[in-house]
Amino acid sequence: MESNGVDRSRSLDERLEKEAKFHDDKYSAGDEHYPKHYSVRPTEYVYQRMRQDLGDLRGKRVLEYGCGEGWITRDLAKMGALVSAFDVSPQAIENTRRVLEQDGLAEQCTLGVMPAERLAYPDSSFDIAVGFAIIHHLDLTTAFAELHRVLKPGGVAFFAEPLGTNPAIQLYRKLTPQYRTVDERPLVLGEMPQILRDYKGFTHKEYFVTAIGATALAYMPGGVALYPRVSGWMHAFDRGLMRIAPFLGRFAWYTVLRIEK
Repeated sequence: MESNGVDRSRSLDERLEKEAKFHDDKYSAGDEHYPKHYSVRPTEYVYQRMRQDLGDLRGKRVLEYGCGEGWITRDLAKMGALVSAFDVSPQAIENTRRVLEQDGLAEQCTLGVMPAERLAYPDSSFDIAVGFAIIHHLDLTTAFAELHRVLKPGGVAFFAEPLGTNPAIQLYRKLTPQYRTVDERPLVLGEMPQILRDYKGFTHKEYFVTAIGATALAYMPGGVALYPRVSGWMHAFDRGLMRIAPFLGRFAWYTVLRIEK
């Protein structure tokens, strides 16, 4: 009989193979792998909030999880970071390399095809880790153990992630399986204290409580032009709402985690 460790390794290998295939197809096929509301770039708002929290990156060694199409890698490099970026998808690495070369940033970054669960970096290598909509694809226990290993003492990680506690959003996800992999699982904040028990601590901020409604404009005639103004109003409302009733964050679309080693 095979050991649990062998079974777990085989299961992870199968999961990683499916993730790599899905994202290779996604990053080579264009817009058909994205729902229509992504035409208004709704998650750009979340990225900008996370970006503000990163602070001064000049000379910092930054590890990027899931570089995808390379635009975050490019932005981190422009902020002065020394970036090591990885992705399970070879196509993502090719896309990112092309973006960096176009902007003359290739020498500032190193790229690698690898899973977050098996990082090919030495211990205590990075000041900061960054990921956008990536860790809900991972085996969190294994991936966070690897993150803990490669972060320097006092290092900090930032992850912007979808949440799995809004029933309406979960229903939408079930109705549109073509846009996601079978193994991904949005975060449940109540589970994070146990998963992150080896870290010094973590905080989180939630976004898109009511503002997710503005994404419906992407499906309406003329709605794309209206989206920036309407979403701005709704995000302002959400900020006030979260100050008054932070427990409503469980119904948000996205959270930004700040994790300290």
